[in-house]
Amino acid sequence: MNYIKKLASFFIVFPFILSASCGVSEHGTESGGIDVSNDEPAISVGDILEVPSEEIDDKPDLGVPHEDEPPPEPEQLIVRAVAVGDNLIHQPIYSQANRRMNNAENSYDFSPAYENVFELIAGRELAIINQETLICNDIFPPSSWPSFNSPVALGDFMIEMGFNVFGIANNHTLDKGAEGLSACLDYWRTKDDVVVVGAYYDKEDRKNIRTKEINGITFSFLSYTEHLNGLVLPAGSPLEIGDAKDLDTLEIEIARAKGISDVCVVLLHWGQEDYDKIEPYQRAAAKRMADAGADIILGTHPHVLRDIEYIERVDGGISLVAYSLANFISAQDKPQTMIGGVLSFEVAVNSQTREAQIKDVLLTPTITHYDSKYGFIRIYPLSEYTPELAAAHGVKEFGHFSYDYIYEVLNNNVSEEFLVLN
Repeated sequence: MNYIKKLASFFIVFPFILSASCGVSEHGTESGGIDVSNDEPAISVGDILEVPSEEIDDKPDLGVPHEDEPPPEPEQLIVRAVAVGDNLIHQPIYSQANRRMNNAENSYDFSPAYENVFELIAGRELAIINQETLICNDIFPPSSWPSFNSPVALGDFMIEMGFNVFGIANNHTLDKGAEGLSACLDYWRTKDDVVVVGAYYDKEDRKNIRTKEINGITFSFLSYTEHLNGLVLPAGSPLEIGDAKDLDTLEIEIARAKGISDVCVVLLHWGQEDYDKIEPYQRAAAKRMADAGADIILGTHPHVLRDIEYIERVDGGISLVAYSLANFISAQDKPQTMIGGVLSFEVAVNSQTREAQIKDVLLTPTITHYDSKYGFIRIYPLSEYTPELAAAHGVKEFGHFSYDYIYEVLNNNVSEEFLVLN
């Protein structure tokens, strides 16, 4: 600041010096010019300011970091996520929801069926579900197995519950033919901030890989099914459904998806129904998908839980695979299909390197419970389920089921590191 003060003094003094040194002699010269002869030593700007060179070099701080300052620390971007299995809406589930609304046409209250697990979903920025049954925009009445269709009210409720990613590629995708699938896509297209994957209007629609940005992290989503229950699209239909058996296409699409996102999520409807072991071909396929760029692979279809694993990729990264998340809700009649789970995890991305990590992976077991003859179907977290409820479960009409049986299944099928049993 001394430099600034001295500079100001210079501009005050300088005019007087100038007038003194440049004044006209009283008698002038022969040429009539200015007499500049003077025996006094010249006065320099430096003499006036007397500014040391080190002060001149000391530039004001304009907020520009010095070269020797360390770069800012990278930020860890975090997204909290959950994923669940098959939302399989049999007739008793939608009929009970309709009765709660006094059987009024197109009126349903699904809340009591899910309310015990609201807190497992609420507050998560990313919530993924396999919507097993079509939602055909109410152009068809609700229907159950073997040709499912659920009312619009169900989809609306699942969104209200907090789900924002829906996989619709499964063995029931063509239950209502091309007309039903088109109507289903029409319904989902009206929903803002919701990602729907697995079926598409045409090839161009399929090329438009779905992404979602949350907390600075970009996710991409793909969905495929191994089976369509023997049904096929009619010749000439432009509709597209992801085929899990076409691994070459999967690898291409996964690589494209990873190229436009930080985290690639793949939903797979695969494996043998009612079988709780990981099948060898699944591990091989999961490895190919991981190496192609899949960070998270979520399996459904068997209706029972299978184990969870990490896969080391060729690039040195780690991918998460949940081979089967079982049922979220259903009215099936096999005891083991009553046992499902909510998979929770955190996605962390380095803001500079964009390296992603999947951490804090936990499976909170859930129980679908119904009374005798499929009465009042609802879900409980295992922490709220009791031996008394297990003893009264309506599924006991079809096979052995008990509180101890639940723990036996969980301990046999899911690695201890992932299980939440308290």
